[in-house]
Amino acid sequence: MLIEIHSAKFRTGAVPFHPGLNVILGDANATNSIGKSTMLMVIDFVFGGSDLLDHNSDVVKELGHHDYRFTFQFGDELHRFCRETSQPDVVYRCGSDFELGAPMSLENYTAFLRLAYEVELPDLSFRGLVGLYSRIWGKENLDPSKPLHIVPSKSGEECVEILIKTFDLYADLRDIDLKLNGTEKELKAWGSAKSQKVIPIIQKRGYDENQKSIATLESELSDIRVNLARYTANVSEVVNRELLELKAEKDRLLALRLSLASRLQRVQSNLRGNRVVRSESFQELVRFFPAIDQERLARVGDFHSGVARLLRSELAASQSQLEEELAAIDEELASLDERMGRSLNTVEAPTALVDRVAEVATKIKGARDENGRYEHEVALRADVKRLKEQLQKEKETILIVLEKTINDGMRRIMTERFGTERKSPFLELRERGYRFEVDEDTGTGVAYTGLVLFDLTIFLLTRLPILIHDTVIFKNIENDSVSRLLPVYLETEKQSFVALDEIEKYGSETVALLKQHQVLELDTRNLLYIKDWRARTEERSAVPS
Repeated sequence: MLIEIHSAKFRTGAVPFHPGLNVILGDANATNSIGKSTMLMVIDFVFGGSDLLDHNSDVVKELGHHDYRFTFQFGDELHRFCRETSQPDVVYRCGSDFELGAPMSLENYTAFLRLAYEVELPDLSFRGLVGLYSRIWGKENLDPSKPLHIVPSKSGEECVEILIKTFDLYADLRDIDLKLNGTEKELKAWGSAKSQKVIPIIQKRGYDENQKSIATLESELSDIRVNLARYTANVSEVVNRELLELKAEKDRLLALRLSLASRLQRVQSNLRGNRVVRSESFQELVRFFPAIDQERLARVGDFHSGVARLLRSELAASQSQLEEELAAIDEELASLDERMGRSLNTVEAPTALVDRVAEVATKIKGARDENGRYEHEVALRADVKRLKEQLQKEKETILIVLEKTINDGMRRIMTERFGTERKSPFLELRERGYRFEVDEDTGTGVAYTGLVLFDLTIFLLTRLPILIHDTVIFKNIENDSVSRLLPVYLETEKQSFVALDEIEKYGSETVALLKQHQVLELDTRNLLYIKDWRARTEERSAVPS
């Protein structure tokens, strides 16, 4: 546990702490800017937080860079450290007189705290656990309707997931989630390989065509195996089958070539026959009809010339395309003729049989490889869908248990401290978010009471090592409710840190409790730090601190 914080900038030099509830008291006038919230920020800073430098930037501005030296006790062993405002990402181990020792990263320091506090939560960091439950003015986690949001921008799904991890119920989900992430990454890599043309793309239609092709080719191979002797004796049967295939392909290409050649001939004829109507062509017409509008005839001639130029351009482009297609077909026909010639020249050669078997086997392998890739991708998609459904089902089961556990815990505190008639807050957990409220009551006091109840329930039911509540929370709760809630902090020896002022309004019994657990008292003359800059601070904000 934390037993002390030292700073040369503290008015008292050091602040001691003890197990259980630690109270920072303000004065009877609820004076602002005396250091209550700032002291809680310092405690959060000691536990690895960074909001002291982000929100309380005036501290460094007014006091200059300084350090905080602090001691933890775990068992019989003391551990001393130092963290400087000028190097917040570094924490120093210290000797018995706080002489600086070896530096460590902030990450390693919080890892030490995690081990020392025995926070055995493999899926959640130390700050990921304690940061949400350090509710101090200046942080963004003070909305009583969103107790799981450490910042407003965090998604509801992330908040629910952190709650599951806080209760150490994430192990089963982790295994499924790891498999899901791995499968999704593989599927993404598969898609990237296809888009980059590293592997060919095949769809369901191609898969079905390959299946038919494989069946046909395997039938041919089976026929060759069964009738090997006959094929050996009469190789020409194999060759003839290949020739028939080549001939069919050649006939198809010849028909296509004939069609393209015919189209090319028409295009070329149009190009040769294309004529432009010139203005001279209208001279005879003017001679017979002197009154005709010659300017209009000229415009007709210009229009016709433009249309002719456009048609010639399109015809020329069509001619080029057709000539390219005919050249490609001629090349394919030449290749087919060459293959047919080789087959005819080797009818009696036994290698024809071997070549045909090899060709069929290659085609089968190619088709099977393509289909294998398709089947693997289909299997990956099915696995992603199955794992998502499994993850959702498992999470729903966990959320049902977790929702009941937390609601029962809040109900227990509410019943014990307020009686059975008082409504208890209700937490509804969903996969992608949550709802937290007191049914039929939207008052501010009830809302903040619910927030405290929620935090205390988490504090008592989980490995959460510390809890920090600022005056801003208690100021929004009825005095009687505060008095009833404070004893709940004493149900555990885990350290909680609270700041309150105007404590007389809570009654003598509560005043005695607070005085008993007081670690620091601040007022208008006894400030947290050795320097007073309240006048400038109050010009900027009237918020309690």
